[in-house]
Amino acid sequence: MGRTLAFEADYNEDVTLPSGLRVRLRLVRPEDKRRMQLGLANMSPQSRYLRFFTDKPRLSKSELAYLTEIDQESHFAIGAVELLEDGTEGEGLGIARFIRLPEDARIAEPAVAVVDRAQGQGLGGLLMTRITEAARERDVQAFRSEFLAWNDGARELFKSMSDVVSFTADGTVAVAEYPISRQLPVAAPADTPPRARDFMDDILKMTASRMLQVRRRFATLFSGDELWGTLKRLAEDFTGKPD
Repeated sequence: MGRTLAFEADYNEDVTLPSGLRVRLRLVRPEDKRRMQLGLANMSPQSRYLRFFTDKPRLSKSELAYLTEIDQESHFAIGAVELLEDGTEGEGLGIARFIRLPEDARIAEPAVAVVDRAQGQGLGGLLMTRITEAARERDVQAFRSEFLAWNDGARELFKSMSDVVSFTADGTVAVAEYPISRQLPVAAPADTPPRARDFMDDILKMTASRMLQVRRRFATLFSGDELWGTLKRLAEDFTGKPD
């Protein structure tokens, strides 16, 4: 008998943000490529830099395929879209995903991105909570996230996510691993240090493992067009298809 999952193809959840902005949460679909491209355009250069380590203007065809044509099991993603007055879906506002580690399917790396106009309203935290619930029902046991070792705010945030979190460091990169047996908070606690609250509102700093490995390896070696020419070739390797 197959599993009964709350987060499957027909999952829809409508919420209203503090600003009054109405949002629908649902699983990402292949037809979301255009919405994802526009979402990137609606991020400020700073937000794009935090997500991609450069002011990346657009996603390639192969990158869009990698991010939208997914199995929702080993690579899972929920999108947040604006819900218009007539009940139809408008532009994309955010996305959250997790990708299981190839070497250990019990562990996954999360990533969340929110467009600028929807940041600071708890949407990033809500998305993080939902992908945690989806990961749990898919038998993922822990999340693993990489961050800059000097980012004390990130370290405090991870501590707030779980009673049991372990840290390791390799040079400038630190790794936090924490079980997901308990639900993550929708927002950082009031007594969380300001830098940690800022990190919760801007979880753009966390990325799925493959893209983070690409960024960490090449961001210090190249710049501008040279960097993104390299990333483009690597993205093509993900799908085996050129742009």
